[in-house]
Amino acid sequence: MDKKNPGSGYSNWSIALHWFLALALLSQLFLGTIMVDIPKGPESDRAYWFNLHKSVGICLAIFIILRIICRLKYGAPDPLPSMKSWQKLASSLNHKLLYLCMILMPTTGFIGSLYSKYPIKFFGFPIARVVEPNPVIKEITSEIHAISAILFFILITIHIVAALKHLLIDCDEIFQRMMFRNKSKQSN
Repeated sequence: MDKKNPGSGYSNWSIALHWFLALALLSQLFLGTIMVDIPKGPESDRAYWFNLHKSVGICLAIFIILRIICRLKYGAPDPLPSMKSWQKLASSLNHKLLYLCMILMPTTGFIGSLYSKYPIKFFGFPIARVVEPNPVIKEITSEIHAISAILFFILITIHIVAALKHLLIDCDEIFQRMMFRNKSKQSN
């Protein structure tokens, strides 16, 4: 996106990070939801799935930081003039809360893991313990992590429904802004 022409669409970096994170975060949310039901025990593979979830979460945190930097650098297109003021407000609030969840989820997950009695393994490699286990901090951050996941699911659902409304009912350009475009055709 050209900062001088904010209505032109998102940058290709923003688009790529959006779709990558959309798929990766939905997968991570799905894994987080099902792994908590894996029974504990010596024969259980629960630790494997938790460590995978933590490892992927650390990687996703890096991509989330890149997404935020991209958003700050390139900005976002202005809302369409045809959008009602309540829609503009709802869209802005939903996006801000999505970003809040994208920051809160890996942060609380990592802090909770640091204060857990279990070691953190990054794709099988142990991460040095820098703090002593603290069940109170672990419980608080785990609770925030779980509540954030529920909020994230709700916000993502709203985001998808709104995008589909713009694509299928309003037939405006909102959905297309987040699709890759051939740059040579844009100048025509």
